[in-house]
Amino acid sequence: MPTALVTGASRGLGEAYARELAERGYSIVLVARDSGRLDAAAERVGRATGAIVETLAADLTDPAGLAAVERRVADPDRPVQLLVNNAGPPDEPRLAALERLTHVAVGAMRVGGRGGVLNVAHPGAQSRVLAFTGAVAASLRGTGVTATAAIPGRVRGDGDPPGPSWTEPARVARRGLDDLARGRAESAPGGGYRALAGYLRASGGALRSAVTARTRPGAADVPGPGDTRPSPVPGPFRDAPARMRLVGAGAAEGTLPELPARPAHVSAGPVPHPRRSATGPLPVVPAAHRVGSGTRTVRPPAVRVPALPRPVQPPVHGAARPAAG
Repeated sequence: MPTALVTGASRGLGEAYARELAERGYSIVLVARDSGRLDAAAERVGRATGAIVETLAADLTDPAGLAAVERRVADPDRPVQLLVNNAGPPDEPRLAALERLTHVAVGAMRVGGRGGVLNVAHPGAQSRVLAFTGAVAASLRGTGVTATAAIPGRVRGDGDPPGPSWTEPARVARRGLDDLARGRAESAPGGGYRALAGYLRASGGALRSAVTARTRPGAADVPGPGDTRPSPVPGPFRDAPARMRLVGAGAAEGTLPELPARPAHVSAGPVPHPRRSATGPLPVVPAAHRVGSGTRTVRPPAVRVPALPRPVQPPVHGAARPAAG
């Protein structure tokens, strides 16, 4: 009987994954930090499906708890054929645990030639989980091991009323496991969330390229052809200046190209002389001179313009004079 390990499995979506896997013939290993809720969830899944359910109480944000889960995933005597990373909320320690457990599980599954990893992309970390899982899936082609990132959307919790704005946990779990079996890199329960997955896939190209470069052995720490140059000016939220793209074959790291001496559209000929006005230079206005305690402006003497003679209309000869009285 194959074994599946589910993290964050004490309730909600994690328990739905465990129940769906149990109905598909897996023995289940439930992982959560609350041992009381974990035992209750194991009893519910075992009674509903009749599957063998094992519990492992561990906090993935604690190095000791994460190490215990890693040992269980990599145990060659009790191999895990399917891993579901569902622990939340998606803070940095849990995201780091997701990546570590994925690498450990993939390494153990490649030895057996089969297996699968399903990473749940909770809101707030969808781009990172999609980019990481996509890079892992690309590296596993032809090995018999698959990796899928699932976007659950708005999953209805235990206290939420049913309605069209929620997605049922059982539907998300069923769709995610079906897509994992088909070898798809992404899974979403509905059309709207599939469109969101497409948007995140398009906007996370640079992040996926960076993740792929770091997961490929011997890859240089140089941005790919689709990346954009980061700003060389450190922002207020950066601890250090951003790395710059290498320029030219023999350029040193962190250098920028030389600026041209002139714009490309300007020829190298002599600079033309400035244009002069046809009316001559403008008159110079004298500055103010200080006289005693005050200042006065010495102005040139006024020039009186002679008045032009007024035009006189000549008399009209031969015109009829009006008759008298």
